[in-house]
This record gives sequence, structure tokens and C-alpha cells, in this order.
Amino acid sequence: MHAGTKRAIRWIFSIAMLVAVVLYGRTIDWSSAWTAIRSASWPILLIATLANFVTLGAKAVTWWIFLRAVGVPSLSLAVKATVAGAGLNNILIANSGDAARAVFVTRASGASSAAVLAALALERLFDLIGYIVLMAGAAYLLPMPHEIARWRFVAVGALLGIIVLFAVLLRRAPGVVAATVYPATLLGRMRSYLGKFMESVRNILTLERIAFAMALALVNWAAQIATYHLVAVAAHFPITIVGSVTTLITANVGFLVRATPGNVGVFQMVYGVTAQALGLNRDSAVAVALLLQLIQNLPVTLLAVAIAPDLLLHWRERRGRMESDGTHHRRASDRAE
Repeated sequence: MHAGTKRAIRWIFSIAMLVAVVLYGRTIDWSSAWTAIRSASWPILLIATLANFVTLGAKAVTWWIFLRAVGVPSLSLAVKATVAGAGLNNILIANSGDAARAVFVTRASGASSAAVLAALALERLFDLIGYIVLMAGAAYLLPMPHEIARWRFVAVGALLGIIVLFAVLLRRAPGVVAATVYPATLLGRMRSYLGKFMESVRNILTLERIAFAMALALVNWAAQIATYHLVAVAAHFPITIVGSVTTLITANVGFLVRATPGNVGVFQMVYGVTAQALGLNRDSAVAVALLLQLIQNLPVTLLAVAIAPDLLLHWRERRGRMESDGTHHRRASDRAE
């Protein structure tokens, strides 16, 4: 699909979601919502903010574990890029921050972009695996609503599929593989890059790294449960732990793609609809969702500005320079041949 077509579809989807958010927002009693926000306990919100940083830290360390395997040993670089990427995700759509952090690490480390992207893809995959484990575990162990519980078989099936995929990848021992020569065409370069990407994935994956990444994924999602429930407690919202897990699951169904910057508006709508389905007050639920995004987005974005202002403000220029460098390199290689 052409890049312009993808961009048009993305904007159409985002506009449609914004229209839905505006229509939903018109049904909210905002005076009641603001009253709930003003009465919230700020000390508890501070603890929830710290729990949210645990989530971010778990993601950064997971990526670092994979980056070490491709020759990028700096933990501080992984943390800096992860925080900056999260900050960009809060102000841009379509998870653009993930692309930015891959560009940043590639340029800062000099590592292969295919290897860095492979490490990032695995970090995102384990984030998804943690979500699937949460859904399956909650459906089997907690009295979840039927709408969530009925997905337990799909979740278990997805986990089994991932296990099979890992088993296939682990069967091929990492090592030096004879380079395949591809024609100097666009398709040839794409196949060459994909080959380097898949080889990096195989070299990264070991049983030890999988175990560490899985443990960190569980820490990540446990911290998210704590964040959700602590914010609800701070706002005096009478939701149970099961209810907080339910809202976390529904609010993150589309976590791989953000329709609005930071999913603002969409998140409040999904959280409010879920809480209302659980028999809770919708206006108070929207207030909790606003507080949740306040403590999730604002501190992270401010931290990103503090530790990586250049990446946050000029990431498009960095990406353009990297693409330009790659084009010059390919042209030089073609001339050499």
C-alpha cells in the first residue's frame, strides 16, 4: 500500500474516532467529573505515578536485554530512548514514538537498523504477550464479565501459537549465516533488509532472554493494574480490583495503534463505557480516566523533555538524516559493484 494511502487511512480513522469522542463527551456531566477530580487524594496519585514509572522501566530494561544481543550494551541509552519515545507517543498518533526511539538508538550506537528494529519488535511482542497472559489469567482466575471471559480460549490459543513460534526460532542456533546476494532493486533491498531483521531476531532469542523478558512483561502489567486501581482509590471511585483489571484490558485492546495523541479522548470513552457496563457511575469513571492519563502522560512527557529534548523536538530531522545516509550508502555500494 502506498505511503500516501496509509497516511490518508490513518487520518480518516483518527477523525472518525475524534467525532465519536466529541459525541460521547457531550453526554458527560462535566461538573460532576471535575468535582471528583478536585476531591482526589494527591498522595495516592503520587504513588500511582511511581507505579506507572515501573511500567516504563520494565519496558526499557526488556528492550535493553535484546539490544545487548545486537551490540548495544548501554542501559542508559535504552532508558533514554524509551522515555523519549513514550513522550512522543503522548503527543503524536500511531505510536510514532516507537519509530523515533529506534532511529535514536541506531544513530547513537552505530548498530544496524535492522538489528535495532528486531530488538524493538521483540520488546513490543513481549508487551503483547504480557497483555494476552493478563487476559487469559483474569478470565480463568477472576470473576470477569462474560464479554472478557469468553476470550479466554482465544488468548490461550494465541499463547500456544507464540510458544510454537519461539520453538521454531530457537531450533535454529544463532551464528554466522552465509550472506544471500539480492538484486540491486527495491524488492531486492527489501528482501535483504528483511533477511537481516529475521537473522537478528534469531540471534537475539535465547531461553534465558525469553524468561527475563516474560518476567519483566508480568512486572509491567502488574504495575499497570496498580496504577489503574490506585487512581480509582484516589478519586474515591468504588471499583473493585476485578473492575480495574477489566478496564485495563478493554482500554488496551488497541494499544498497538493510537488514534489520537496519547489516545486522549478515546481512552476516557472506553474506560467510561466499561465502568458503566460494570454498574458504576459514568461521569465519575470519566474523571478517573482523566486522572489516569494525567499521571501517565504528563510526568513521562516532562521527563522526556528533560533527558532527551533533542530527540523529542527534532526526531523527524534525525529520521530524515538516517534515511539520507542509508540512500547514499546504497548508492555507493551499487557503484562499487
